Amino acid sequence: MAQPDLTAPIVPDPNPHSENDPAFLTETDTASSNQSLSSSILNYQYENGRRYHAYREGEYILPNDESEQERLDLHHHISKMALGGELFRAPVDLSSGGRVLDLGTGTGIWAIEIADQFPKATVKGTDLSPIQPQWVPPNCHFEVDDLESSWDYAHKLDFIHARNLAGGVRDYPRLYENMMANLKPGGWVQCVDFAVDIFTDDDTIQNAPNIKRWIDLLDEASLKFGKRLNIAHKHKQWMIDAGFENVTEEVYKIPTNPWPKDPKMKDLGRYQLYNMLSSAEAHTWALFSRVLEWGAEEIQVLLADLRRELKDRSIHSYEKFYYIYGRKPE
Repeated sequence: MAQPDLTAPIVPDPNPHSENDPAFLTETDTASSNQSLSSSILNYQYENGRRYHAYREGEYILPNDESEQERLDLHHHISKMALGGELFRAPVDLSSGGRVLDLGTGTGIWAIEIADQFPKATVKGTDLSPIQPQWVPPNCHFEVDDLESSWDYAHKLDFIHARNLAGGVRDYPRLYENMMANLKPGGWVQCVDFAVDIFTDDDTIQNAPNIKRWIDLLDEASLKFGKRLNIAHKHKQWMIDAGFENVTEEVYKIPTNPWPKDPKMKDLGRYQLYNMLSSAEAHTWALFSRVLEWGAEEIQVLLADLRRELKDRSIHSYEKFYYIYGRKPE
């Protein structure tokens, strides 16, 4: 069956509140147990009821607790739905092997599935948090590392993958220089990010003032923090400036709740609504409390208003997922 065109205008469901059309999903994947690492790395920091990484403390604004791990795995599922089940868009062939690096691997779910799909490839995932499972395919392993540190691999890579780095990088041009230096000639890089904004193809966004206010405040806070969130639209030029060729940018519309008429887009909206509700809290607490110096009650009020608008199916909003990939010259 053909996949929906996720770049075309989305048609709203004329009957969005059917009793047989639930807004929410009831189950999500759960992340696996943590690796056994040194106590200094596992000495997690706790703040506002959430758990944060210990290695390079304070350099990343999202939590790493079980709730966030579940959300990351759900986001992975949404990305696969958008791509019709594919794990990447870059035209790289790993069937006969190759070295793959997954930067900011999170729960490691992408790296594990790549290792399963391509057993002849060698896959490594790096992250600030050691939250990846112990039981993984034999051709997959994980390391605690800071992707903004200098890195130089003796054996150059065939494919570098990075997803959802927004808010975690201060110097993207330097990061792309690192990618270029560590790829084999002809190797590929793919970066995936979502625009930190909400879009509509009609004027219903006017009914979501709290969503727009939240987005503006997120952008302000992340700029002050030095690691901007709303950078998905910049990856293509950064990649070109670093010297990559055949750079391609693909943008997919992901509805933020099940308002569309098309059944596949409606399903995407159900998953994305759950993702957005969890993501809103994860992205807000550290930035608003540390950078904007908001109090807990003020944050809770904004999140309550935000959740109400995100669930409103009369607001025909969607996000944009960016898939950008390019090739190192031969």
